Amino acid sequence: MYAGEDYFWGWLVYVSGVTCLLYSGWYILRNTRIASIRHLFLILAAVFLLTPVTAYIDDSHLAPAFFVSLYEGLVANPVTGFQRGAAPIVALMTLSLLLYITLRLVVWRLKKRRSKS
Repeated sequence: MYAGEDYFWGWLVYVSGVTCLLYSGWYILRNTRIASIRHLFLILAAVFLLTPVTAYIDDSHLAPAFFVSLYEGLVANPVTGFQRGAAPIVALMTLSLLLYITLRLVVWRLKKRRSKS
């Protein structure tokens, strides 16, 4: 088992790598005419890569849900292993999509109200 400090340094390196990936994705999509497509892609990629889940069922340390799901689905428990990491990812993706749509509607209404004044 790893100590808490090992998980901290692992997360620090992992988040740095994900930040570089998200920046690269933004750079590639920066000229996309429809900003919503760019925003949705980056939000969903960030949620997919950064959702945490406990590394082991009996351990309180967190690990990226994507890797936990991949490991448990392929190696540890092929029948139901993917569900432990995939369920939080799907839930957070749904929540983030709903929040993004709500925020876009609020901003649209504010802009519409400002243009009338």
